[in-house]
Amino acid sequence: MSPDTTDLAGLRVLVTGSAGGLGRAIAEALHAAGAHLVLTTRDADSLPRAAAGLDGDAEVVTAVADVTDDAEVAEAVGLATERLGGIDVLVNNAGVPGPAGPAWENDPAEWWHAMEVNLGGALAACRAVLPGMIERGRGRVVTISSHAGHTRWPYVSAYSVSKAAANNLTENIAIELLPHGITAFSYHPGLVDVGLAAAGAATRGSDDPWGRRVDSWLVAQREAGRYTPVSEALANLLRLVRGEADALTGRYLTYEDDLAGLVAARRG
Repeated sequence: MSPDTTDLAGLRVLVTGSAGGLGRAIAEALHAAGAHLVLTTRDADSLPRAAAGLDGDAEVVTAVADVTDDAEVAEAVGLATERLGGIDVLVNNAGVPGPAGPAWENDPAEWWHAMEVNLGGALAACRAVLPGMIERGRGRVVTISSHAGHTRWPYVSAYSVSKAAANNLTENIAIELLPHGITAFSYHPGLVDVGLAAAGAATRGSDDPWGRRVDSWLVAQREAGRYTPVSEALANLLRLVRGEADALTGRYLTYEDDLAGLVAARRG
């Protein structure tokens, strides 16, 4: 996709967890395509990073909204509605990796926190934006997922299980939203060298053997050429935001999928 395209001009998109990593990359791609943005971050300290350098005609609204705090998320959506008139697309990006190691040895609070952010945060954002979408009779929800949620990731069970639950949430709300003209997708961008997949480097030299094991696996994937360039990772995401795959609502989709082919097959 050309970085100077404006085919999303006027579309109002909320991206959670947008201060850095994949969220920041998503925001940059959407902004380059002309979308108005609502960017949320977990705390005020990270807020300036979300909108830094995103200049131009498209409006950028920033708000502090920890996705585990329903009130903060609702307030952010209220601000977006006041400034932009509503939200057309929600990108549920905020996420945490959770603890590494055998599930029964993980700290229960850390394990559950991954569920609260990766699943509960996605649901909180849906609760905040869907009433407005339903009122307008249109909208899209894209939840960033992972192959680990589609299959498994032993020793990173909190992340894997939370993403699997988020995938199932997508399947359920997609059916519930059919009468309202709103679509929902889970999207796996592949392993990209930003965000959680790049964060493994921080465990090097730590005393956590399981964290080092995860990091070693990520390094091996990178060296084997299994990482996806960010532009490729986001190409299908932008197609989902644009509405090219609305016929596939409820599906778990990936950066590798031929969306046009899947839509054609779906329509028979």
